[in-house]
Amino acid sequence: MVKEIVVLRDSGILLFHYSISGTRKLDELAAAFLSAVGSFAQEVNQDNITVMSFAKNKLVWEKKGDLYFIALVSDNDSGEIHRVILQELAEHFVSTYYSDLRKELPDSRRFRPFTDIVEITLHKFDGIPGLARRYKTILLPSAELNRLKTSLAEVEINRDILRGSLITYDGHVATSNLRSYELEAVLDLLQTHKADMEITEHSCLDKSTGFLLTRVDSHSIAAFVVNLGLSENTYLELIRPFLALAQHISFDDARKFEPDKEEGPITFYDYDGVEIIASIEDIRKETQIMYASSSSNETQRSGALRMVNILGKRNTVADLHESTGLPREQSDQILANLIAKGLVRISRLYPVLEDRDERFAAYLEVIGIKKRDYDIVDSIWKYCNGTLSIREISERSGSPASRILEVLNGLGNNVIWKSERVLSHVR
Repeated sequence: MVKEIVVLRDSGILLFHYSISGTRKLDELAAAFLSAVGSFAQEVNQDNITVMSFAKNKLVWEKKGDLYFIALVSDNDSGEIHRVILQELAEHFVSTYYSDLRKELPDSRRFRPFTDIVEITLHKFDGIPGLARRYKTILLPSAELNRLKTSLAEVEINRDILRGSLITYDGHVATSNLRSYELEAVLDLLQTHKADMEITEHSCLDKSTGFLLTRVDSHSIAAFVVNLGLSENTYLELIRPFLALAQHISFDDARKFEPDKEEGPITFYDYDGVEIIASIEDIRKETQIMYASSSSNETQRSGALRMVNILGKRNTVADLHESTGLPREQSDQILANLIAKGLVRISRLYPVLEDRDERFAAYLEVIGIKKRDYDIVDSIWKYCNGTLSIREISERSGSPASRILEVLNGLGNNVIWKSERVLSHVR
C-alpha cells in the first residue's frame, strides 16, 4: 500500500506531500533521497533505477522534467504498478499546475487540492499493487474495474458463492478475491481447462467446496470457490450478473504486467563523499536499533557499527565499505538504510587545488613527490577548481578516480574539499 507521496524539485524544494496516516517520513528523506540518486555507481543507468528498498518499505519514483514524484510503499508491493500510479499523478500535476510550476519558488499552498486527485487515483488502483507483486495482472480502465469488483461482491453475497475472480486465458488476473493458494491452483487448472463450465474438487480446498470454472468468452474465464451440492444451472444463475458484465469487458487495450523482478542491489559510486546529518550518538543509537532484531546477524550488526565509527571525517563511500569488512552488497544496504533514516547523505567531492605558483612548486619538491604522482597532478590541476567532481575529473583526464583521490590526499592542506559545486571557469 502507498503510505506517503511527495512531489519535489530536483533542487530539493518540496511542493506537495500526501500521507495516509499523517506521518511525514518522506519530508525527512527528501534530501537524502536526492543525494543517493545522484550517487549510483557509474555503470548503472540512473534513468532505469526507480526503486530503492529499505527494510519493510521502499521508495518508488518517477521523474518528469525537474520534478520527482516519490511514493513510500510497502516493500512487498509491486514497484511497476506504483510507477504507473506515479506516472498518472505526474500528468495530472503538471497539467493542472503548469503556470505555478513556471515560477522559481511557487506557493506550495496552491498544490494542496491535489490531495483529491491522489485519493481518487489510489482508489482506482485499490488492491492491484499487492496482486501484481506475485501474479501476472491486466489493468482495466478504472470504471470497468470498479463495476467488475462491485458485481463480484454482489455475487459473493450468496452463501454458496464464496470467492471469485476473472482471469484471461494467458494467465493475467483482472480482479480476484481468491486466496493466494486458490488463485495459484486456478492458474494451474487453466492450462488444461477445455469445457465451457466445470466444477472440480481440489486438494487445496475443504472437502465441502470446489472450483467452478466458467468460460466468459474467448479471452477470459471466471473462477469461483463454491460450496458443493448445487446443479450447474443453479450455479450459473447465481453468477450470471457477473458473467454478463464480464462479457462486455474488452481486454484489447488493457495494459499487462509481469510479476515484479527482484530489484537489483543498490550500488553507490565509490569516490563520492558521505556526510553526517545527525549526531554520531544518534546515528549509533539508530544503527543499534536497526540491527538489534533477531533477523540481523552479529556480522551485519558489527559491520554497521564499524561503518558508524568512522563517520564524521571526510569519508568516501569506498572508505565506509572497507571499514565494514562485509561483502559489497551488504555494506551498500547498510549505507542505504542510514540514508533512508535521514542520518547521512551522499555528497560529491569537488577538490580545489592551489594555484601552481613558486610556493606550491617548492612544496612538491619538499615532499619529494614521485614522478607518477606528479603526472597525475599535472593532468588534473586545471580541473581542480571546485567546478568538477572526482568522477568528472576522472572522466576528463583519463586518470582513475582512485589514483586522483590518493594523490590529492597526499597534498594535505594544499587541497580544499567542497561538497557543493563552485561556479567558476575551468583554468
